[in-house]
Amino acid sequence: MFGDKNKRDTLKAQESIERIKLIRTILVLIIALVLIIGILLIAMRLITASKKEPEPQLTSSTINQQLASCAALTAAELTYNGLVRFSEGDIPFINQNSFSMIYTATAKAGIDVSKAETKVTDTEIIITLPACEIQAINVDSDSIEFFDERTSIFNPSKKDDVVTALQRAEEDVRANADLNSLIERAANHSELIIRGLIGPISEGRSITIKYADSDSSIKNNSNNNDDTDINSSNNNAGEL
Repeated sequence: MFGDKNKRDTLKAQESIERIKLIRTILVLIIALVLIIGILLIAMRLITASKKEPEPQLTSSTINQQLASCAALTAAELTYNGLVRFSEGDIPFINQNSFSMIYTATAKAGIDVSKAETKVTDTEIIITLPACEIQAINVDSDSIEFFDERTSIFNPSKKDDVVTALQRAEEDVRANADLNSLIERAANHSELIIRGLIGPISEGRSITIKYADSDSSIKNNSNNNDDTDINSSNNNAGEL
């Protein structure tokens, strides 16, 4: 009897040991599975993060690219009606003692934005612009009319004479039109345009606009010919 009882106790002990081993094995497998899943999740996050595009950084190059969209910025325009009186010999095709010429011209002012210098800090965007200048003076050749002081209106027909008249008209614009005010208006309007371009990408930074040290004014030319009397009128000026 005692022998049978010992055998049963031995069998129960062995069964208990086997169950404990099985439970340990299952726990080890569960822990290993959890670790594997955790490693896979971490790896997937790292892979996803590496593929995510970096957020763009605002740099001077970014600002310059934005400014390049308006490289030759014409910010203000002036329409000028001129009256020029000439004495004998000023233009070859005229043999009258004196005559007058009227014309219409357009002057444009602005800045070459491609020459701008930019600096970006954490709180500020600094843009240094070149001096505002007169970009073009265009005389409408069809608007030129000549008046014989003694008779009636007549128009030139010779090509060389028209070229000379256009040159004299441009000289008159530079000498008598209010180009300084035109440049000042162009500078103010250029600043508004540039702020409108840079503002949306400034990321909350303040925008400071400066002008390079240079003389942006146009000096009136007082060296007219002694035998030429010039009287002109300045009409319409506006921003573009």
